[in-house]
Amino acid sequence: MTLDDRARDFAGFDGWAYLNCAYHGPMPRVAEEALAAAVALRRNPALLADHYHFSFPDAYRRAIAGLIGCRPEDVALTDSTTRGMMLLAGGLDWRTGDEVVVPRGEFPANRLPWLWLGRRGVAVREVDLGAGAGAAGRIEAARTPRTRLVSVSWVGYADGRRLDLAPISALCRERGVLVAVDGSQGIGGLPLDLAATPCDLLACSGYKWLLGPYGLGFAYVAPALAERLEPAEVNWFGMEGAEDFNALAELPLSPRPGARRFDANEPANFFNVAAGTAAARWLAAIGPAAVEAHCRALHERLIAGLPASFTPLGGFTPGAGAGTLRSNILCLSGPDRETTARAFRLLRRRRVAVSSRESFLRVSPHVYNTAGDIDRLLAALADAAAGREPADEPPPPEPADPAGRLQALLGLRPPPR
Repeated sequence: MTLDDRARDFAGFDGWAYLNCAYHGPMPRVAEEALAAAVALRRNPALLADHYHFSFPDAYRRAIAGLIGCRPEDVALTDSTTRGMMLLAGGLDWRTGDEVVVPRGEFPANRLPWLWLGRRGVAVREVDLGAGAGAAGRIEAARTPRTRLVSVSWVGYADGRRLDLAPISALCRERGVLVAVDGSQGIGGLPLDLAATPCDLLACSGYKWLLGPYGLGFAYVAPALAERLEPAEVNWFGMEGAEDFNALAELPLSPRPGARRFDANEPANFFNVAAGTAAARWLAAIGPAAVEAHCRALHERLIAGLPASFTPLGGFTPGAGAGTLRSNILCLSGPDRETTARAFRLLRRRRVAVSSRESFLRVSPHVYNTAGDIDRLLAALADAAAGREPADEPPPPEPADPAGRLQALLGLRPPPR
C-alpha cells in the first residue's frame, strides 16, 4: 500500500483538500472507532473497571514512547504543550538572575511560561536562531554563565523552519544547561529518537501531527530532571498504591517514580486517551520517516508548480537533496500582502484548507493528502496571481454542518456566515 492510499483510512473531508495539519490534524478512522468504543463504555459505567484508570494512560505512554525512542515511564500525560512546559517553569528551583534562551518569534506555549518567570527575577533572552545546525552557534553566542535553560521549538509554527537538535543538545550538555523542546509541529510527522538526540524535557500537543483529539498531549521528562522538579499540584493517581481503590483513605503522599507524578489529573480521560492512543499506534505502524518522505514529495510538487510570483520561505528549490533539513510545513508568500490574502480567500472558496500565519500561506500536508490536493492548491494560486477574486467564483454547495449541530447541542449561537 502506498501512502497515497492512506486517504482511505480517514472519513473524508466533505470535498475539501485539507492541507492544514499544523492547525488541527484529523483523526483516522481507527481513532474514531476507539472514541466510539469509549463512548459506548462510558454509557454504562457499570462496565468501568478500576484498572482502566491506569491501564488506559499507560497504553498512551507506550505508544508515545515507541514514536520518540524513550521509556514509557518517562512520559507524562498532559492536556497541552503549555502544561508540559509549565512542569519545568513551575517546578525548577529558579533563582533571581537565572536566564532562559528562546528563539525570537516562538509560539506562546514556548514563550509565555518563561516570561512569567520574570516575577521571580528570571530573564528571558530572545535570539534570532535561524534553522539547521547554525542555531547552536547562535545559542552559544547568546549564552551567559547565568543561562540555565535553552527552550526551542523543533519546528517553527509560523515559517516551518526546522532546527537541528543534535548540536543544540550536545552544546547544552557540555555547558551544563537544560534543554526543553516544543515538539508539537514535528512529533508524528518527523522521526525523532531521544536516545540519539537527548533533551531534558519534550512537550507536545497530540492534536496536530499525532492526529489525536484536542486537549491531550504529553511531556517527556528525563529521569534526572524528574528527580529535580517539584510537582505543581498533587495528583493522587500518581501516588504509590493508587490502584487499590479499597485503601484510598490511607493513600500515602508518596509519588511514583518517573514522569507519572506529573500526569494531569484524571489522566485516563477515556475519550481522549482512547482516540489518541489508537491514532499514535496507527502512526507508529506507518513510521514518521515514511510520513516525512510523503510530505516532502508533495512539497516538491508544490514548489515545482508554483506561479512565478509566489515564493516558498527558506529558499526551497525543487529537487533539494533528501538530507536537506526541512519540516512538513511549507510557507508561501505572494508578491505582496494583498495577493497573498487574495489567494487565501480564493483557496477557502474552493475548499482548499491552509492557514494564514504572519501574512504567509502555511501548507502542511500529512499522509491523507495526494498529488490531486496539491494540484487544486496550485490552480487557485495561479488564479490569485492573475488577479481573480473569490467573488468571481460560483458559491460551493453547502456541506454538512457538524459545527452548527454541535453548537446547537451546546446552546451556542453559531456566528453569522
